[in-house]
Amino acid sequence: MTKIPFKAVAVDMDGTFMNDDLTYDHERFDKVLTKLHEHHIHFIVSSGRPLSRLQRDFADFLDRIDMIADNGAILVRDNNIISTHFFTYSTGMALINYVEEHFPEAHICISGKDRAYLKESYPTDFKRLMRFYYPNYIAVKDFSEIPASERIIKLTLNCPAEYAEELEAGFNEKHTERIHCTTSGFDDIDVMPYGVNKAQGLKYFLRYFHLTPNQLIAFGDGMNDKEMLELAGYSYAMSNGNPEIIKLAKYKAPSNNESGVLKVLEDYLDQK
Repeated sequence: MTKIPFKAVAVDMDGTFMNDDLTYDHERFDKVLTKLHEHHIHFIVSSGRPLSRLQRDFADFLDRIDMIADNGAILVRDNNIISTHFFTYSTGMALINYVEEHFPEAHICISGKDRAYLKESYPTDFKRLMRFYYPNYIAVKDFSEIPASERIIKLTLNCPAEYAEELEAGFNEKHTERIHCTTSGFDDIDVMPYGVNKAQGLKYFLRYFHLTPNQLIAFGDGMNDKEMLELAGYSYAMSNGNPEIIKLAKYKAPSNNESGVLKVLEDYLDQK
């Protein structure tokens, strides 16, 4: 009998676990998840998606999975938030103003703890897309309407991904509370507090489960998965992934549209 070499699974969502039509095979996943639990293997969703979206995506499985939302800013165990990272309100607003001044073509969605914010004036297509990811967003005339009590967790920018390095360096040069920019490669940039990423969230869970990175298998396709794949003892890039991620990962999985994550996990589980 072949021993399964990992005790925790981490999966990105868009371009990895989800098909291009933003769905996944629930019945097939249920069977895989059941087998994983039989072997005491934890399943961790590790995504740039906000928690409210992930809770809808996995509504039937919330008591059987753990979640890392907003690229590491929110950690969820037993469907309860156990850790959050966010900007101070003053830095969050300074960041919004900086983006609007230096990257005026960028459309901004601000992710708060319980809701998101974007401008009424933004194009309908952008608002429709954000409604999918942030179903509870509020449209405002100006971002100054965001209440001071809000916890600003992340900014999602709809703009060329190559702006990320310039934005991060420019803002950090003038502010002591630093930021980190990452991208999934789809003309968007996620801006988070410095040091927040999926790998840091996974380290928290690994400590909680008394596991080591060598006991982690991780799947990703974009640059916001870089730290996570570097951490994992078994790192898989999707065949549809960013070429840099494919080069970085130790192994390659079938594409997201082929349910590559489930296929790889099934192969491991069937070898036991």
